[in-house]
Amino acid sequence: MLWNNRVFVRMFAAYSLSTLGDWFDFIAVTMLLGYVWQADPMLMALLPLVYAGPGLVLGQVAGFLADRRNKLRLMIATDLCRALLTAAAVFAPDPAWLFGVMLLRSCAMAVNAPAQQALTRHVVPPEQLLRAASLNGTAYQLGKLLGPLLGGTMAAFVSPSACLIVNACSFLLSAAILSSAGNVEEARPAAAAQEERSGFGESWKEGWRILIRSRVLFASTLYSLIALMAVQLVDAQFVVILREKAPAHPELLGWKTSAIGLGALLTVTGLGRFREITAYGWVLGGGVLLIGGAFAWLGLYRPGSGIHWLLIAAFLAGVGTGLTSVGSAYLRQKETPKEAIGRVMGIFDSLTSAIFIAAPLLGGLLITAWGASLSFQRIGFLIAAIGAAGILLQRVIWGRRRTEAASVQVSAE
Repeated sequence: MLWNNRVFVRMFAAYSLSTLGDWFDFIAVTMLLGYVWQADPMLMALLPLVYAGPGLVLGQVAGFLADRRNKLRLMIATDLCRALLTAAAVFAPDPAWLFGVMLLRSCAMAVNAPAQQALTRHVVPPEQLLRAASLNGTAYQLGKLLGPLLGGTMAAFVSPSACLIVNACSFLLSAAILSSAGNVEEARPAAAAQEERSGFGESWKEGWRILIRSRVLFASTLYSLIALMAVQLVDAQFVVILREKAPAHPELLGWKTSAIGLGALLTVTGLGRFREITAYGWVLGGGVLLIGGAFAWLGLYRPGSGIHWLLIAAFLAGVGTGLTSVGSAYLRQKETPKEAIGRVMGIFDSLTSAIFIAAPLLGGLLITAWGASLSFQRIGFLIAAIGAAGILLQRVIWGRRRTEAASVQVSAE
């Protein structure tokens, strides 16, 4: 039983704490820039670059470190670094100082993520990987639901700095919990031990070879990146479409976030009941199809039709998000060799970071050229088509023989 896994339980507790703290942090940074320092739109546009940039630059180096070094110690060290840097952000006198600190902290995060994924693969048996991915997804979605609510309340009634202090404490507690796991033995195959004697360049090339030669990994990575690129074109423009469709209801922005979080939370919790995914097209393609349908729904919505339709669309987008997030995390854990998961995760993180930087900028240009409604319609239908292709062509994409609708096997627990 997964809850009897001493190392995973501590990793899960640490991840849950740091995730909740991250949402407190996000609220604090947003309020400091937007309300305290009255930052202009161009300055606000730099924030995604600060968060995603280090992943683009350091992702593959971090993956190499995760495969070569003690993963638990890497996680503890990066948590301590993030705690120190978050505490330094409390004393930021201006946006330049804050951005500098956030940039350094994102570097630590770029190292932490592959180490966590690699350690999970080492300490969780294959038949429990889906359950582990679902639990981590549940923790993330709960943090997404509770963090902005609690963080926004604290920032409004105390100060944004108080939210930063909470996040710094969450990183310290996370490091303390991970330290209590003791020594974690990592079984290393003879081939992996021999590979460790090679340098970074050869090890990096081997990570790419593993990704490219595995049909499932390569096809899934390519499919996920295409879908993510399409989604990110308009994902950051929700405020624009809601402002256009329901200008008298500014509260919809917060309600939308909660509806997405609720849909994702219910989905990842439900997936935790199953043992494994046997047909990736139904989960990944189905999730992308729901997200695309929800975006197109928002674009087609007529003002005055009832705001509950907007919330239903957001809920469906959340269901799709839950399917794709857990499905892709499980797939990478399941299909990647233990000794290479850090490098494969680092490659994936660097590629997704590039998309998180480029796609919103392109999406902004499309919104300006087409308008919000038409952009959401066209891009929504494009995303839905990518999802439908994942379902209909899953044997071509993933080379799987089983494509029945029953894409998961129920656990015998």
